[in-house]
Amino acid sequence: MTVVTSYPGVYVEEIASLSMSISTNATAIPVFAVKDTDQNFVITQQVVSWLDFLSKVGAFDPTNTLHVSLKTYFENGGGYCYVAQVQNLLRDVPKYDDITLLVAAGEDISAAVATLCTVGSSLFAIVDGPSGELQASYVSPYGPTPFAAAYYPWLTAGWASSVDTTGTTVYTDIPPSAAVAGAYCAVDNSRGVWKAPANVALFGSVTPKYKVSDFEQGQYNKGMAINMIRQFTDSGVLIWGARTLQDSDDWRYVPVRRLFNSAEKDIKKAMAFAVFEPNSQPTWERVRSAVENYLRKLWQQGGLMGNSEKEAFYVQIGKGVTMTDDDIKQGKMIIKIGMAAVRPAEFIILSLSQDVGGDS
Repeated sequence: MTVVTSYPGVYVEEIASLSMSISTNATAIPVFAVKDTDQNFVITQQVVSWLDFLSKVGAFDPTNTLHVSLKTYFENGGGYCYVAQVQNLLRDVPKYDDITLLVAAGEDISAAVATLCTVGSSLFAIVDGPSGELQASYVSPYGPTPFAAAYYPWLTAGWASSVDTTGTTVYTDIPPSAAVAGAYCAVDNSRGVWKAPANVALFGSVTPKYKVSDFEQGQYNKGMAINMIRQFTDSGVLIWGARTLQDSDDWRYVPVRRLFNSAEKDIKKAMAFAVFEPNSQPTWERVRSAVENYLRKLWQQGGLMGNSEKEAFYVQIGKGVTMTDDDIKQGKMIIKIGMAAVRPAEFIILSLSQDVGGDS
């Protein structure tokens, strides 16, 4: 807009800004797996609430694994989600840009995890441990992946039961991944994706099917770790672990992997504007500024470590810095981003001493 000045005073000129910003997208939108025989979900569907789910299935069936799974999910803080047949996960999940979590809900989704949960996909899987007692010989079918976390044991609840023909009450086992997915949503909303979804109480009157001791948990807290759900006398039923299925210093913890997934997704989405823009300094500066602002907010919220921005993150872009002449000629804009992720305080060690024989 060109301002026409005709008298002394203050004038306002509006200029179209070339600046850009990066918005934060939802971090916990799950898709639940359901048996391929479930006729209610032949087509993958979005479910916005428990009432919406009931409207789709007709009535709650306490013997149906999907039904008890969705009930515990919503009771533990879950928001809108999707439901897809196992055979349709590979086909349908990539169609939905908002999905971030694959939830086994009692099904074997190892093929989907291996194919979909990879670098650059922004997907993370919550899977179930064995439905029976955990054996020393148990090996996760999902392999040593940093893009999935396993939970044990399965859960039970009084409302997930029916009476058989003999008058005996039969309880339906509830997959732990469902309740845990709800907790992921609740923690992300209240604290952030960088907060470990652990030491979190589970609601809905659920209890672990099997009790786990400190010794038993210690046996499975390494390698392809299994995160335990435990019942404590004073605290109730808690998620007591936050490890992925890969035991490496970089990707051992669930919140670290999910933080990078979330940041990669947000930044990747925002960078779409730069496709076909001039691969030159003005564009690079817009990109650098936007990414730095995004990471600065993340650091200020407590999602990154460091006493200063320089300790928390860095963003590099430019000719001779991240790109060569040949890169630029080939249309490549290369951005290097480093983040110092916050890791959970998994082991809190108290060093206590007692003075003996000192002067009184």
